[in-house]
Amino acid sequence: PEGTIHSVSTLQNGGLIVELESKSLASWLNNPTGRNALESHLDTTVLFCQRHYLLILEYLPIHLQIEQENFLCHAENENNIPENSLASIKWIKPPSKCSAEQHKAFVQL
Repeated sequence: PEGTIHSVSTLQNGGLIVELESKSLASWLNNPTGRNALESHLDTTVLFCQRHYLLILEYLPIHLQIEQENFLCHAENENNIPENSLASIKWIKPPSKCSAEQHKAFVQL
């Protein structure tokens, strides 16, 4: 596929972070054909790890039931976010510890 490698960084544990030009190149490398091609150039086995990024959502109404099993799926659907893009959600300060006057709180997404 078309595309270039923007950068390669070596981690302390010997792993590599590879920044690619396009999502299509990343998808190709993540399938068996691309993985075999990459492994032949690196002369080692390749393992792909997905990265998650922490977001802070401010002023979320504390009446929302974020602990429900389908909350993240519902949030993805309502906001046109690709399926399984949201990994976890939790209150920074649980609503049970909020004052009676407090109606909003922050969450880690």
